[in-house]
Amino acid sequence: MTRTFAPWVEPVARQLRESRGEIARVARSFPAAVWSGPSPLEGWTYKDLLAHLATGDWVCQTVLRAVVGNERLDLAAISLDAVNAGNARLLEERKGRPVEELIAEVEVEGEETQRLLAQLAEGHEQRTQQDAPMSLGDYLRMFPQHDQGHLAELRPALEG
Repeated sequence: MTRTFAPWVEPVARQLRESRGEIARVARSFPAAVWSGPSPLEGWTYKDLLAHLATGDWVCQTVLRAVVGNERLDLAAISLDAVNAGNARLLEERKGRPVEELIAEVEVEGEETQRLLAQLAEGHEQRTQQDAPMSLGDYLRMFPQHDQGHLAELRPALEG
């Protein structure tokens, strides 16, 4: 689907689109036996890492929904404790799901993020709240590092 993005959003949208595509491509190339092996993240298998990536946009989407809905963001909902609890819950919910389903979720959630990013306007870049640590623009420019970092953690399984 072709979407139009505000100029400041386009580089972020492109990076996220590319990393989501690469995550799906890399995951589809994994031998089945690799998924149950330990990932570089202590206590996580490669399948756990993929499940995390399948839902890895949830905080970003929470932020974007508040912005496009012109609502105040509940920062407690995205505090470190809330994020850790949310990640643990989402990971547990996906324990029994097949890898193919997790890869599909990576793609679907990436598309949802793209849909939300396309709703941002020029004036949203500097949007912030009094208690927020950074502007929306600063947060979004930083967010693609999440996928890129975890993608780098997936790659060793293909090499070894």
